[in-house]
Amino acid sequence: MITGELCGAEALIRWQRPDGTLVPPMDFIPLAESSGHIGKITRYVFRQIVIDQPLIESIHPGLRISFNASGKDFHDQTLTETIIKAVRARQIEASSIEVEVTETVLLEEDKARKALLRLADAGIQIAMDDFGTGHSGLVELSRWPFTIIKIDRKFVRDMSVSEKDREILQASIRMAHQLNITVVAEGIENEHSYQVLQEYGCRVGQGYWISRPLPLDGFIDFIRGYEKLPAMPIGLLYMAQLDHIQWRKTIIDTAYFLFTSKEQRPLENIRGIPEMQHTRCKLGQWYYGQGKCLQGIDAYERLEQPHEELHDLGHQLLEVARGDCTSAELSALIQRLSEKSLLVLEALQELENHLHSRQHEPQPFIPSIEAAER
Repeated sequence: MITGELCGAEALIRWQRPDGTLVPPMDFIPLAESSGHIGKITRYVFRQIVIDQPLIESIHPGLRISFNASGKDFHDQTLTETIIKAVRARQIEASSIEVEVTETVLLEEDKARKALLRLADAGIQIAMDDFGTGHSGLVELSRWPFTIIKIDRKFVRDMSVSEKDREILQASIRMAHQLNITVVAEGIENEHSYQVLQEYGCRVGQGYWISRPLPLDGFIDFIRGYEKLPAMPIGLLYMAQLDHIQWRKTIIDTAYFLFTSKEQRPLENIRGIPEMQHTRCKLGQWYYGQGKCLQGIDAYERLEQPHEELHDLGHQLLEVARGDCTSAELSALIQRLSEKSLLVLEALQELENHLHSRQHEPQPFIPSIEAAER
């Protein structure tokens, strides 16, 4: 959603009757789970992905396909072994697949954790599906090898009418950003939802507005004719501002801790120490990563020097704080740090203003048959 590019798809399954009507998964998956047949269905879906992936890869290299697994799929190692053997045999690249599990997998803790850790060690991304609808939270995210959370469509659907759902969405996106976990917003059914989620800093989305479920041949046609959706990096810029404020607070808190405790351990051995390398803090990762799309804008170019100088001041502050400085000397250095921080925030705010103004600039109308058809 930052670049408007297609980055993945979810493999779904439908039961087609002889007359052509489709039985939705909500009608047959619970029966498959209770009858013990879910493992066969999951392995069938994975094998089909292995068959289809070379064709998809030839048309859109790097597209990752996710598929759903049930907690019961991990009662034994059959599914895990099937996936790992396929990866080791180079039938499919680990980077090409993603396993989605719901909170039911948490109930199978001992067996499921071992299986998911094995898959993660093999380089396969693990996603928690329907995040926010049950009891999953920070504890589960920290104890399980999830690299992706998929926010349930309920929150996206209701965010226009529920302030609480909007707050949950924003908090979830921010939390995942802090934990370096990718957020996928499900259930995007109109452009307004897409734009709001962009502004919240959501990186990936899926839903009927982007594409309804398609059979393989329809999906191939879709990716062949895909045109970028509206791209807007303003959400990541908003995150960069929050990241910077958090970094400044952490370094000041650490300075006061060192000043009062006279801790003499190397800085890197102190718990909670902020990232001191300006290219590796979260703001630096954005600036030298996805933020490069803003190169050429004056505010972007002006941001680098004060940000680098800020990190130099931060390192100086921590060294002084654990020395024999006075309270007045410490306060004076913190004041210098805060003034430099304001320059960083001013540049970020100017960038935000620039993007907002660019977003609302009238676009020239070029009449054509193609435009009329759209």
